[in-house]
Amino acid sequence: MFTMKNLLIFFSLFVFSVSVFGQDTEMPGFKEIKIEGGSTFKKYENGKLDSIIVTMAAVNYGNALLFSKTKDAIHITNAADKNSLIKIELKDKKQIRTFLYKNEPIIIIESIDFDINHLPESATISTSFSNNIVSSCTVYTNYNKLGSDNPDKTYKLFYRLDIRSDLNNLDAIFNNIGDFFSQEDSLLKIFYGNYAEKFAPQALASLQTDSSGKIKDGIILNFKSLKTNEKNEYNIYKNGKIIKSGTANLKDYQNIFIDYQEKLND
Repeated sequence: MFTMKNLLIFFSLFVFSVSVFGQDTEMPGFKEIKIEGGSTFKKYENGKLDSIIVTMAAVNYGNALLFSKTKDAIHITNAADKNSLIKIELKDKKQIRTFLYKNEPIIIIESIDFDINHLPESATISTSFSNNIVSSCTVYTNYNKLGSDNPDKTYKLFYRLDIRSDLNNLDAIFNNIGDFFSQEDSLLKIFYGNYAEKFAPQALASLQTDSSGKIKDGIILNFKSLKTNEKNEYNIYKNGKIIKSGTANLKDYQNIFIDYQEKLND
């Protein structure tokens, strides 16, 4: 099994070989898939996907994303950002995705089963729709730990890496990551602005609960039907009370959601 340290060493030797000899170099034991802007290399052990390296190449630029798996977690690093680490774990068969910077947790996203009558206490909750699945999670952030640093590319990888939220074992999650980076436009979906935004999950809710688990502030669309063109009711909360209600289909609700978020930040 390749550890993250071994992957970094392996990739460093690979880059050195290419720079010295000025030609394409195969990575022994890895299967290459060409994608837009780079290549994805996969290594299998005993029939299971064990390691993934995604290389990116442009004029005067080269980088790689490194993925490894242990029995307890999936680790993801950006070779050009040695201070950051993305970790994916499971708790009660629910995914927990953590962005660490200099070993400090900056963002923690923990999947939950959403029940409006039994929500986590004093929590920030986000709900979205992607891959025909409604997903909910609690979101913890501590951006102050970054100081003036801005690990932008790893941050984009953390938020834009498309992993099915219904997967509840690490092998399935790792395979899903491998499938994502087998897509021709996978790097574009993560790093290229307007193109990436087209594939972002559609927002359903952003809520803040109080110490008893009741909704204090936020916005939520009642999207139980999963029919994107059907109008559903939405509510906006402030200080524990609904201050505005309306109906909208999923597409129109995105503008309502964005407008709500922008007003919060004014």
